[in-house]
Amino acid sequence: MYIIISLFFAYAMGVISYEFGFYGYMFIAVFVLLFFNSCRTKKYIFNFVIITFLILSFINCYYNSISKLTQHIDANIEITAKIKDKNISKSNYFSYNASVISINNTILSDNENTIIYIDKKYDVGENSIIKGNVNVADVNMSRNRLLFNYKNYLRSKKISAVVFAEGNVTTIKEDYSYFNKISYNFNNYAEQTFYNSMSKSNADIILSILLGNVDYLDENFYDNVKTMGLAHIFAVSGTHIVLLYGFLLIVLKYCGLSRRIRLIITWIIIWLYGFLIGFPISVMRTLVMFTLLFGAEIFYKKYSSLNAIGLAALILTIYNPFWIFDAGFLLSFSAALSIIVCNKYILKNVQTKNTIIRLIYLYLFLMLFTLPVIAYFFNYVPVMGVIYNMLLLPIFTVLMIYGFILLIFNGTVPFLLIIPFRIFDYLLYGLRYAVNFTEKFGFNGFTIQTMSISLIVFFYIMIIFMIYVYNHNNSLTKKSGMYTLIVMYTVTFMTPSNNFLYINVADAGQGLFTHVKYKATDLIIDCGSSNNRNFGQYTVLPYFIKRGIDQIDGVFISHWDSDHYSGLNDLLNSKIKASNIFAPIDNDEINKDISILNKGMSYRIDDKLNIDILWPEKDITSDKTNNTSLVMLINYNNKKILFTGDIEKEVENIIINDIPDIDILLVPHHGSSTSSSDEFVYKSNPEIAVFSYGKNKYGIPHKEVIERYKNEKSLILSTYDHGEINFVLKGDKIYYNTYTGARSEGYYELYFLGFTTKLTVFCILLIYIFKYKGEDYELQNYF
Repeated sequence: MYIIISLFFAYAMGVISYEFGFYGYMFIAVFVLLFFNSCRTKKYIFNFVIITFLILSFINCYYNSISKLTQHIDANIEITAKIKDKNISKSNYFSYNASVISINNTILSDNENTIIYIDKKYDVGENSIIKGNVNVADVNMSRNRLLFNYKNYLRSKKISAVVFAEGNVTTIKEDYSYFNKISYNFNNYAEQTFYNSMSKSNADIILSILLGNVDYLDENFYDNVKTMGLAHIFAVSGTHIVLLYGFLLIVLKYCGLSRRIRLIITWIIIWLYGFLIGFPISVMRTLVMFTLLFGAEIFYKKYSSLNAIGLAALILTIYNPFWIFDAGFLLSFSAALSIIVCNKYILKNVQTKNTIIRLIYLYLFLMLFTLPVIAYFFNYVPVMGVIYNMLLLPIFTVLMIYGFILLIFNGTVPFLLIIPFRIFDYLLYGLRYAVNFTEKFGFNGFTIQTMSISLIVFFYIMIIFMIYVYNHNNSLTKKSGMYTLIVMYTVTFMTPSNNFLYINVADAGQGLFTHVKYKATDLIIDCGSSNNRNFGQYTVLPYFIKRGIDQIDGVFISHWDSDHYSGLNDLLNSKIKASNIFAPIDNDEINKDISILNKGMSYRIDDKLNIDILWPEKDITSDKTNNTSLVMLINYNNKKILFTGDIEKEVENIIINDIPDIDILLVPHHGSSTSSSDEFVYKSNPEIAVFSYGKNKYGIPHKEVIERYKNEKSLILSTYDHGEINFVLKGDKIYYNTYTGARSEGYYELYFLGFTTKLTVFCILLIYIFKYKGEDYELQNYF
């Protein structure tokens, strides 16, 4: 019985339920279930331990959510902090990982991690204690579903807020930590060794491999590496530890040492290496598992790889529970688990002993098993990675060991290593050429949309089922199982079409980005932001890639202010096809034909949905760009949605007689006092008023404007307070859901559309298999 796996599962469920706000419900359900299980099986101690770990998850999450810095967001404070190390920065600031000791001369009971940004005019030494005035910045920058969330990324580093130094800071003490000094000196020694003996580009490659920091790599080169499926090579992972482990055992064997002594020395060296490079998650996972393996060999105990990986996950998430949501953590553990499962349940039944064929089996299963993680975080499947890994992993092994040897002996006999370094340089040139050459290939992989949680659950149930069928020799079971898998694929991946209208107002900061979806039609209404740099690259493109949308049927730009179109060029230059661009006037900066829209025009999709243009007049001229904005009225099943751009009161007065009662209103000009006159708000009488804005210095939205809508009993939603806002129009009902969890009454009804059918079909098929098999099987014997 895999007890550790059970404990980790309980702990992980507690963390997940805490994060998504249903811990109380989950705890009651588990407690009741375990209570009845205890009465039936008498396993009181085991069930008590499960409950204990469930409670521990809550306590740990709560403790790790406490932050003193977040109490001073947007404030100027004085801090004393320990500078741990410097990040590689391409901005105007140096970036340092630090831990805050005191705030405004008040000593903190526990040091709090942060990132300190200091102007590059002032350089601060690593491993020092500094004091200075800083501005505390919120890290909740993007609140859009499925997109990269900087806040969650920082939580994996136990960081709740970042700070920006005002001017210079004072160094109070240098070299405050002896251990940090060792790590710092090792990294400096490695950099000097390779930068002084090789070309910078090749030195960056080997430094990335040995120190586990991909920031050394050129951005285009690293993009090619990811496309090839070789990212695990260029960031220290379990692969590095395994290779180092094997190399050390071989070397120590030739020294005539016993196996037990070799294991102890190897264990010490790989833990020292992990310490020197800062203990990345994947390395910590491998080190814990190797420690258990070493312990089993030294003390002659049985080793369980599944319990080992469960214990590694449990130890790491007790240290930081939010690692459960980290891409590196999930990818590392899912890859390791796939290798264990493949060796335990698949390769043992493969008849051939051919190493290459068995490796192909392993790589394919690893790719399949990690697919949900790859799809969720990266949206790209490097299909050719199977071949690239088989071809380049042996070369990489040689290069890595070669690099370690040069690093070790350069400190003792550097004069003897001139030629070896030159050879190494040429070898890395060859590796760089091979990586860059693959960019010319027509196919390396494919883009995949992010899987939903329900789809991920079905996916892994399907894998378990496949393994069960594969391991069972009964032909009827195999036949029935294959039928089941085919139907499950169909049921799971087939989404029934519906006639709902989806309107998604993304969090664009100070700007507007809206996606409208109806059947197979996808439209964009504005896609810009004035305070989010590279908005198209980091928000607009990922937004559609993660949803599996590769064609936009129409892009409507209300007017040519950057906060309404800054992401457009990135969209047009991407692989996403944008068929039509609509705007009130032309723009020479856009490298695509623009269709001009004027009052009286209509964009008809079908009998239920059409878009009427209420403004501007043809050939309009205005000193105010805002007053040339498109005003668009979407009509769907007698529901009215009004998009107003940045029109001001002058235009509101002109179109006021054309406006019916509105169900959803995108408030004009983000809620500025120059818009939303009393007459306009009264005439439109919106059921829901949506404000799209971010942190700004313009006083937007104005308090009086908000009050006007409240006086009309409008429900107020804003991207600043609620993040992304999603509307679903179904029949005569309007549902809404927000990133922060605010929902309309009855929204949960939508979750059961399609899911009930899938679940029913799955249960029927499962019963069918066991009924025709004629006997019961204990699945735990296989998993």
